[in-house]
Amino acid sequence: MTNGIPPLRTIGIARSFTLDGRKIEILRGIDLSVSRGEIVGITGASGTGKSTLLHLLGGLDKPDSGDVLIDGENIAGLKDEKISAVRSEKIGFIFQFHHLLPEFTALENALLPAMIAGRNGAAARAKAESLFATVGLSDRLNHRPGKLSGGEQQRTALVRALMNDPLVLLADEPTGNLDEHTAAEVFALMRRIAADNSVATVVVTHNLKLAEKMDTVYQLHEGVLAKREN
Repeated sequence: MTNGIPPLRTIGIARSFTLDGRKIEILRGIDLSVSRGEIVGITGASGTGKSTLLHLLGGLDKPDSGDVLIDGENIAGLKDEKISAVRSEKIGFIFQFHHLLPEFTALENALLPAMIAGRNGAAARAKAESLFATVGLSDRLNHRPGKLSGGEQQRTALVRALMNDPLVLLADEPTGNLDEHTAAEVFALMRRIAADNSVATVVVTHNLKLAEKMDTVYQLHEGVLAKREN
């Protein structure tokens, strides 16, 4: 990454949808900048567009207007193939429902991003094992998701998201299905890993108690992002 350039930045991104012939503005001119190692929380009521914003940040959707800059590169205007390459190399995702493949072991699930990037092999396996040790799951590598607790599944998803050394980590309600204690443990891991690896992290959450632990918190309301005071 070029010095001085934030890993993630948006400039005036807008997104709307048409329903029954009526245009509905979901996001209106969103400006956001996330530094290396910073954890940013996005809060807001259901249906306000938090997940839509996260999809735009990760190149899973394209804005109607505005720029989404990943490591200084505007992905908003890129073709799908190039956006996929940027996602693979620079962005990690964590979702509320884990999306682990049930027929694969925890280790095999975690190795998928490396396989897609053509980096499967002994080095990738060693990296995965190191990450599993970091999140306290060295003894669960060969367990399938059905044999893991909710917290263990989410920690496996965290390992998978970090396999390709992303500059940006995007998390959509990553603790939404966990009890309070486990949620706190998973978030503590995310914070430590983000800081240790200088990863710019954005977390969408309804949990205001969790949001209070983040470096910067924004509320999304009527398409506008406003900074909250913790």
